Amino acid sequence: MALSDIQKQKIKDLVMGVVSRLDNDKNLNVERYTAMFKDFDLHPEKFEAWAATMGNNLDDTIQIFCLPFEEPQMTQIKAAADFMHIPLEEYIWYRDHGPENIRTKMKVPVGYIPIKRVQQLLAKKNAYSFDNDKTDLKTGQVKGDSKVSSLSDPEAFCLSAIGADSALKEFLGPRADNNSAKNAMYRSIAKDGYATLEDLPNDPSSKTTLNTVNTYFLASGIKSDLITNGYKTYYTVESDLHKKN
Repeated sequence: MALSDIQKQKIKDLVMGVVSRLDNDKNLNVERYTAMFKDFDLHPEKFEAWAATMGNNLDDTIQIFCLPFEEPQMTQIKAAADFMHIPLEEYIWYRDHGPENIRTKMKVPVGYIPIKRVQQLLAKKNAYSFDNDKTDLKTGQVKGDSKVSSLSDPEAFCLSAIGADSALKEFLGPRADNNSAKNAMYRSIAKDGYATLEDLPNDPSSKTTLNTVNTYFLASGIKSDLITNGYKTYYTVESDLHKKN
């Protein structure tokens, strides 16, 4: 369908409004697009063909040409974005495991950043794990591809030898099998940008490994005080309390 004169003028105004705000003092880009639209006025069919291909690929876009060290300044980019009613900063909302909605304290820059993975990247070849989402249901310990992200015994011994108690509390607590503390840590980091061990819950009943070991002890007839002081598992004690209430 052919473009009307009003539609063509809106396109011209939009393009020239953005280009004029991003161009430098030489106005080379303004002259380029001014000459292009003058040619389109003489040959309307060129305007139709040009508008039909806009946005199909990288070459079919409005481009600003500039020499090194003559790139548009941030004030120019801000002016062009305001002209197009595009916000350069927005609040970011994070997904969370809890009922609260986590939002950044202040607006942050947003936009697409094309990052191309370099061929033969080392992280692609070695055994490093980028997450610890694969865990054992009984022990809460990482397994499979995530196993390399665990803290080994020699590493734990070294941290203990140098008195790195806080590091051990973190690695063997919220970053291990204590899901309650882990979720609280993630919420705190997403909300405030940091987390402290003192503000995280440290309930032994939330630790998967202790619950498993405690259950094995009780099943073997051995009284354990890892979680509870009796012969019942923590789950049974909690269930009895809910029945009474």
